[in-house]
Amino acid sequence: MGCCSGNSRSVLPHGGEILLLGCEGAGKTLLCRHLQRMTSRKPPAAALDTNTQPSIGVELLDVAHARRVFSLREVGGAMQPVWPRYFDNCRMVVFVADTSSARAAGDAVVEWHGLLAAEALREKPALLLLNQRDRADALPEATVGALFRIPELQAAHPARDIDAMDVSALTGLGLQEMLGWIAKRLPES
Repeated sequence: MGCCSGNSRSVLPHGGEILLLGCEGAGKTLLCRHLQRMTSRKPPAAALDTNTQPSIGVELLDVAHARRVFSLREVGGAMQPVWPRYFDNCRMVVFVADTSSARAAGDAVVEWHGLLAAEALREKPALLLLNQRDRADALPEATVGALFRIPELQAAHPARDIDAMDVSALTGLGLQEMLGWIAKRLPES
């Protein structure tokens, strides 16, 4: 699964691999479909198919944005036991959290804090994507803030780049900002 034309990779230096993780059903695959459309230079031929199956394996998506090229490695939520195999080789981690229900957000909080505590990721930038914030029945902002504690994490780890942003894997809302966040943290070479 890739979206860069062959000549983009030869012109722009490759910024490395970004690890995209999240619990099952968080919206990683749909987010990747949107990114593939956004970053390819081809107009979409039809409406985005929002029917996805849980990722059982690993998908690799090459992305070109803001004069940077990087690989986004999506590792399925069902593969949580093998996530650490990818920690050493990534430049940063992006974690997708479903905030449409207390149960989904609660599961995501456990995994998010586990990722932040992982030794191999301690010095790497970490971005939390709060998915489905645009839904009318999404958890209240105060609840999401209390669960994920981003300001507290940023204050406790001032040297580490930890951030969060609202996205919608369904509509693509927030994905340009996510790409900008990633590109800003990649080496210029």
